Amino acid sequence: MRWRAIMPAALMVLGTAAPSIPVFAGSGVAGLGDCPLYGDVHICSGEIPSWDGSPLDVDLTLPQRGTGDHHPLIVMLHGFANNKHEWESVSDQGDIDQPESTHDKWHWNNHWFAKHGFYVLTYTARGFLDEGKTRADEPNTPPGAPFGSYTGLGTPGTVHLKSRDYEIKDTAWLAATVAAAHSDLDPNAVAVSGGSYGGGESWTLASQASWHSAHDQNPALPVLQLQVAVPHYPWTDLAYSLAPNGHKGPFDGTIYSSSQGSPTTDSGQENPVGVVKYSYATGFFGEGIANGFFETTPENIPAWYADAVVAGDPYDGGSPNTDRDNFIKDLRHGLTELRGAFYQDESWTAQAGNREVAIFSVSGWTDELFPPVEAFRQFSYLKALDRLWPVELAVGDVGHPLAQNPPSQWRHLNDRAWGFLKQQINGSHRKETTVSSMPTVCEPTGAGDPTERLTGRTPEALSNGTLTVNYSTAGTLVNRIPPTFPAVDPRDPDNLGTDPAFGSAVLHLPNCRTSNAPVVIPADRYTGYSAPLTVPRIYVGLGFARVSYTLAGANTATVNARVWDVAPDGNALLVTRGVYRIDGNASPAAYDPLPSGTIDLPLFGNQWTLAAGHRIRLDLTQVDYPTFLESNSQGAVFTFPDAQLVLPTREATAITVPGA
Repeated sequence: MRWRAIMPAALMVLGTAAPSIPVFAGSGVAGLGDCPLYGDVHICSGEIPSWDGSPLDVDLTLPQRGTGDHHPLIVMLHGFANNKHEWESVSDQGDIDQPESTHDKWHWNNHWFAKHGFYVLTYTARGFLDEGKTRADEPNTPPGAPFGSYTGLGTPGTVHLKSRDYEIKDTAWLAATVAAAHSDLDPNAVAVSGGSYGGGESWTLASQASWHSAHDQNPALPVLQLQVAVPHYPWTDLAYSLAPNGHKGPFDGTIYSSSQGSPTTDSGQENPVGVVKYSYATGFFGEGIANGFFETTPENIPAWYADAVVAGDPYDGGSPNTDRDNFIKDLRHGLTELRGAFYQDESWTAQAGNREVAIFSVSGWTDELFPPVEAFRQFSYLKALDRLWPVELAVGDVGHPLAQNPPSQWRHLNDRAWGFLKQQINGSHRKETTVSSMPTVCEPTGAGDPTERLTGRTPEALSNGTLTVNYSTAGTLVNRIPPTFPAVDPRDPDNLGTDPAFGSAVLHLPNCRTSNAPVVIPADRYTGYSAPLTVPRIYVGLGFARVSYTLAGANTATVNARVWDVAPDGNALLVTRGVYRIDGNASPAAYDPLPSGTIDLPLFGNQWTLAAGHRIRLDLTQVDYPTFLESNSQGAVFTFPDAQLVLPTREATAITVPGA
């Protein structure tokens, strides 16, 4: 994603085959022009018609001379509202020295891969404009057309949000077109990588070990074999990532696979529509309008936004197959089956026991847009299909806000990803893999080494024990209408103070957030404090807040949680947060029991050292706006006798701490 102001048909005619070394005068691909030098790499730029004739703005970086006679291909996919330049650089260093960057382009860009003998395909996703380079280290390659990859309202050349029926086919088509034009490109050695918007596509593409859609349409184009995918801060369930419901995943009944539905569902009906991440959803919609144009047919994405965000809840009658209108039904299906890797069960099961795409996925503990559960659920699913599936996860303080993206962590992550890719690019193969984690370190009260690494065989195995806090105070939370952004909510200033999207892009708050409101009116927010810890503990994993509730005045309600590390001087740092939608009715099929029940509200998670002498603060509230969309259930009254916080710890002990 591009972090600037977040508010505000003919088919391809193939060229002749290339010789066995890279050709630098031209690319050999119809639509791409000459290939001038940018620094010390040759990049060919132009416009190529996709499978449906929609023009796409393309760059092709050629492998450097002296890197062999046969070359692999890597496709590098940009983030939302960005363009083909994002993963391009004139040096191996990429963006590592640029303070406003994510720093993940170090040794992971077109220059790095071309130097190591790869063809590198980068292109502007359909529907987006190419407004040129956005970083000093990017080559200033020309756009393929004045409007990048946008062709106009009512045409297919609009933003389809990485649909299986559009953008996924675009990537396969362009890759096959390049392979057909270069005989020294090995069609059996293909990799894909991307961040955020491109990370979600990378996971979906990984479900397809053989890319044959282009060949099926045009037999002159080759079938490609995808060996490796390296998604950065991705989604695997777009419905849950944009609107988490907090319910356990139907796949295995745990919070580590929380999702909209099970992998085999085509409708996403097994859990309720979640709580919209308002600042992110609104920011994306604004950026999509400013830098591209959304699809309106066959799926009406602006209507989805109007129904889910502008109109808001209730979205259904409290149980499966009770959606209030077709837009909500289409949204469930569109953001799961058509846009989520987790729901490509037919493709994943076809790989199991045969050749399986190798995946190295990077997620951020502090990424509040696509948190680690997006990779955890997919890891669990693939390992259930084959315990030796070559899928490896790495988690750190990286990704979208509130991530700090320390360069030291990205150097480590990209070194590991490069080693993994080299092992698998010439033929992916089954292997034992791990899940690794690096910590979040916030000064002055944070503790730990930002490059310290913990490992486990599974996400759950990162921890060996638990830290439980029993908060004895009862609570009553009343829903209310908060002031509209950018106004500060006087009844809970921490709502705006902890918002990730507006807080970072508009208000320019630091990514380590401190509390402005240690105490508020009890009906607005429940706040409990633990006793001081007598020993330090490393919190690593997800964790949850357990609350036995009674809900009156509504059939649906939003419950938000924030967890803080409170130093002896009272300074409180945000550690993690979470959300849960209570949604029920009187039927046995209800998503939640009414009027009373017990919820385990899952947290986004972290690796965080809790020092001795520090206290753990738990906030519960019905209103955490603008991070989450407020509920329309203004009469909702949520009561509970006490609350419990359970955090997984690296230490192999189970300790319980009192709180009030």
